[in-house]
Amino acid sequence: MWKRKRVLRSKGYCHCCRSETKFESDQEWLRDHYVCVKCFSLPRQRHVQYVLDNFVPGWESLNVHESSPSVDLIARYCTSYSSSQYLPNTPLGALKDGTRCENLESLTFDDNVFDVFVTQDVLEHVFRPDLATKEIMRVLKPGGLHVFTAPKHRNIPLSYPRAVMQNGAVHHLHDCQYHGSPVGDGKALVTWDYGSDFEYLLGRWTSCPTTTYLTRDRNLGLDGEYLDVFVTRKLTP
Repeated sequence: MWKRKRVLRSKGYCHCCRSETKFESDQEWLRDHYVCVKCFSLPRQRHVQYVLDNFVPGWESLNVHESSPSVDLIARYCTSYSSSQYLPNTPLGALKDGTRCENLESLTFDDNVFDVFVTQDVLEHVFRPDLATKEIMRVLKPGGLHVFTAPKHRNIPLSYPRAVMQNGAVHHLHDCQYHGSPVGDGKALVTWDYGSDFEYLLGRWTSCPTTTYLTRDRNLGLDGEYLDVFVTRKLTP
């Protein structure tokens, strides 16, 4: 009987399902294939929850909002969790089939609402990340945290937009690239390529400090490409 080849197999603890497990990949591109056999989490998802568990004590009881989640791994443990997606042709702040519509560039939430705001692989799909990160800081409480992932390319010194929105139309500055999306047609246009200056840009956009975490530990299923987790803390007055 044919069995798929395992490129990598390890045992350890998964921060997403909080149990001893096995991590397996049948491809060399670990970012999308190095899964936990119990909860099917990916390395970046496990790293986000590793950072929450280790650097945000008691996050499970905080007021957490997640933008554009593709899985319920954080929602499973948080007692005050909410989420939203950007849904075309739906009024901002409205519910569609139980899902709240929000645009990161213009959130409808009041100021100082959330303790933690999570975005996983979202900022590379917004046209104005400067507005999005400012909006996230606005809705966070003083001292609140934006915990997020976004591909940071080691071979790109200066970040640049791949596409811009002008007069309601998308103008492509480079060839079109798409990633998977949990809504719509399943495709999300890549609008920005981030490089070595990413944290500098975040500081310029938000006037708040960002800490970058990079952990490689196969006992925790943490390995692969673009594993960085960024944490921007809203300053207190």
